[in-house]
Amino acid sequence: MAKIPVVDDLIKKNLHGLSVHYGRLVMKVYLRVFLLVFGKASPFLVRGLFKASSGNREGRIQEFLAGTKVWAEDVIKLTSSKVFVFNEISVPEKGHLVFLNHVNEMDFPYDCYVIRKPFLANQVIKKTFFAYWWMVAMGSQVFDNSKAMSVAVSIRNLIEGLKTTSYIVYPEGHNSYTEEIKTLKKGMIKIAFDQKIPVYVALKSGVASYQEYQSGNKVGYLGLGVYDPKDYSSWEEMLAFLQTLMQSKKKELDEMLEKAEIQ
Repeated sequence: MAKIPVVDDLIKKNLHGLSVHYGRLVMKVYLRVFLLVFGKASPFLVRGLFKASSGNREGRIQEFLAGTKVWAEDVIKLTSSKVFVFNEISVPEKGHLVFLNHVNEMDFPYDCYVIRKPFLANQVIKKTFFAYWWMVAMGSQVFDNSKAMSVAVSIRNLIEGLKTTSYIVYPEGHNSYTEEIKTLKKGMIKIAFDQKIPVYVALKSGVASYQEYQSGNKVGYLGLGVYDPKDYSSWEEMLAFLQTLMQSKKKELDEMLEKAEIQ
């Protein structure tokens, strides 16, 4: 991507001190969604729109979910990277929240590639117009926690959506920009506990490397299984357990990825 001073200044302003090289990569990755929608991913677009027009909501979602793999494969090729999935990640088809660590702007395509489920995202995703449009088309929801009324509506929408799918959730609540698991926010864990929604936990490693190196990276995933809120006496106990679990298993995943060889 050409060096444009105005664009570079905008990148610096929005990436909180991260390198311009990383910012250019993020822009390239998300701008390519537009090209893919009308290129390699167009068959999924056409089939998805056709199924939407005929009232086949589930068919539409499945087509757009499948289309996200095209984006992910494009990112992997663009960055000459390798994805390692170290065990079987069998996310339940519906009724579960998928807790996953949130690193930076680069993890969306990889999460789409490995997990391939709709997201329960915050308002920030709306800034990525084409990616946001595709994510909504594949059944994702934006969880609005700006006020009590909007939270209540978002919870109702979540419960309704869980009847047919499971959602990827980032319990840290924001990008960590590090391989370290940050403190989990109580919000989604309390909702899971109060609504008795089981949680499937997975972890990823290596995505933070894009902040320093924009190609030749290794990304690894590890599934940790399902955890039922009924097994905990309070949401605080559930949060403490998941915090310890994710932090300890993340160290194991980091070591596994470090030993993995790119063929």
